[in-house]
Amino acid sequence: MTTGLGVLLSGFGAGAASAAEPFTDDQLAYDYPSNAEYDYVPIMDQFSWLVTDRADIIALNDSQTVDINNSATPEQVERAIVDQYDDMSVSMADGLGANLGAIYAEARLAGELPKIDALLAKSGGLVGYYSSSNPSKNYFDYDRPYIRFPELLQYRDKEGGDAWDSTSGAYPSGHTSQAYWQGTSLSMMLPELAPQILARTSEAGNNRIVMAAHYPLDVMSGRMMGQHIVERRMSDPAFRELFAEAETELRGVLEAGCGAALAVCIAADTPYLSDEDALALYEQRMSYEFPQIAPAGDTVTIPANAESLLITSHPDLTPEQRRQVLELTAIDSGYPLDEGAEGSWQRLNLAAAMAAQVEVNADGTISLVDAGAEQPEPTTPGTTEPTETPAPTAEPTGTATAAPTAPAPTTPSASATPTTAPVAVGDNADSVSDALATTGAENLNTGLLAALALLVAGATALLVRKRATNANG
Repeated sequence: MTTGLGVLLSGFGAGAASAAEPFTDDQLAYDYPSNAEYDYVPIMDQFSWLVTDRADIIALNDSQTVDINNSATPEQVERAIVDQYDDMSVSMADGLGANLGAIYAEARLAGELPKIDALLAKSGGLVGYYSSSNPSKNYFDYDRPYIRFPELLQYRDKEGGDAWDSTSGAYPSGHTSQAYWQGTSLSMMLPELAPQILARTSEAGNNRIVMAAHYPLDVMSGRMMGQHIVERRMSDPAFRELFAEAETELRGVLEAGCGAALAVCIAADTPYLSDEDALALYEQRMSYEFPQIAPAGDTVTIPANAESLLITSHPDLTPEQRRQVLELTAIDSGYPLDEGAEGSWQRLNLAAAMAAQVEVNADGTISLVDAGAEQPEPTTPGTTEPTETPAPTAEPTGTATAAPTAPAPTTPSASATPTTAPVAVGDNADSVSDALATTGAENLNTGLLAALALLVAGATALLVRKRATNANG
């Protein structure tokens, strides 16, 4: 049975790959305005102040790391190891749903999604190609958990792995940044599934804490950086054309593999999480239950051009109206990393914003439909000035670790979709393997085989990656 399925998929994939049309050489070589390297320190610069002035928050950052790492279930560890070494733009396929995720993963492996591959691949994906986390890591220069207090942590890795070898800085998390530019891009191409895809992306970030390679604040800043990377690309009209072509490619492959319109396929699929649970999990991991250390209820400063992240989910709104959606769905003020020098990427709840049902009022302002709570009045977009962040008074140093106090976030029990990642050259001095995790590999392979077998039986067809970016943080 295994051999027969392998032959079937191999033959089918070869045919599908031969029909795929990649970007042209001119498109790939074009000097897009957003290709320029960018300094991401200003959007996450509050960290230095936390280290020097808020020992309580740093102690909680430590204790949550210990607790999440120590309390991880075998399945969480298994999935974290896969995300450690795999190309997360493929290993996060289950965020699309059981059936659509299997179609997507197999199509990526078969080479049927060359445009998606060119944009999102761990090794050389254009979206994040010019956006290394290394300059920010070097600026903040903060040691990883397994360097500061290894005796409090459980070693999580595959046999022969090197998950604790890197001595690059912890803040921000490069792996998380990568996951978010990959996952956010996917969610923009499939806005119907944005809550699920972004919740699965948040799991990939949380997995960095499971591996004891990062702290919650690292993961939060990685999200901010990753989504800023996508904003820069989507704010570039020329590069946005690549997104549009990749979206058409992706949606076509999913519909052909499922054998129906995408809306029908989504309705019939088993989701990664329900919309409600996905939105709740994503929001919880935005702040990791840190206390509010500044006043609540302040108006959010929407970063410049962040509205471009809602172009596909709210195509009929104006840029000003999209900014209002971001404002109405943002989380409350006062959490750590809230205001950077360029606005509050920390507060932008992209999952909620993309999923929001809105109506345009007579005066052109936006209201949320059936929000279930009193809504703040949107301010005039783009007029609020960023709050000045206290400057660091010293280089970040290690602090004592408090006893674990915070409960570990619940991780969905969906099965991973492991794949073999392309060889990556890490920009964070991590020596990483492109092999799959061997811990529980039998269960992973069995789950994938079963999913593909069901797909072959139930679908009319199965449409079954330069330099690496900052994927090794």
